[in-house]
Amino acid sequence: MDNLPETPTLTLVRAAPDDLPRIENLMQFYNYDLSEWTPVAFAPEGRYQLRPKAPYWAQPGVHPFLIWVGDELAGFAVVDDECESTDADHNMGYFFLARGYRGHGLAARAAGEVLSRFPGRWEVYHLMANTPAAQFWPGVIRAHAVGDIAREVRTLHGDECCLYRFIVGVSPV
Repeated sequence: MDNLPETPTLTLVRAAPDDLPRIENLMQFYNYDLSEWTPVAFAPEGRYQLRPKAPYWAQPGVHPFLIWVGDELAGFAVVDDECESTDADHNMGYFFLARGYRGHGLAARAAGEVLSRFPGRWEVYHLMANTPAAQFWPGVIRAHAVGDIAREVRTLHGDECCLYRFIVGVSPV
């Protein structure tokens, strides 16, 4: 992707039901990247084991998106309401941009657009060992948060994580 235009077109599209298998395929690459910082085992057939996603997709608080750069599929994002705090509204369940698109500001644009579409109280967390995420998320959050940003280190799903809590306001029209 080194031949990306100077300001490539980025589009965030709400995933339709027919798109969900595409996101599940991309989750293989998400898990591949994740395996650099935490053990992610292969299933016997040689793919990463995903928990069954149909019940997840069916939840009213789950909002999947595809990320396109020009006419190429570049990643996905999923907002859900699986929050650690009962007073939070939104959690960044998944966020993934393929490696070839990184380093061009596209991830920050995509994450910012996701956050902006869901005003309210947010939680975003990343593995402490994931140093690229530790460099990425604070800037994105600062650019979109209204007021204070709480940061806490805690164990989530068996891994030491950095959890951010913040509010995203309504975007002016």
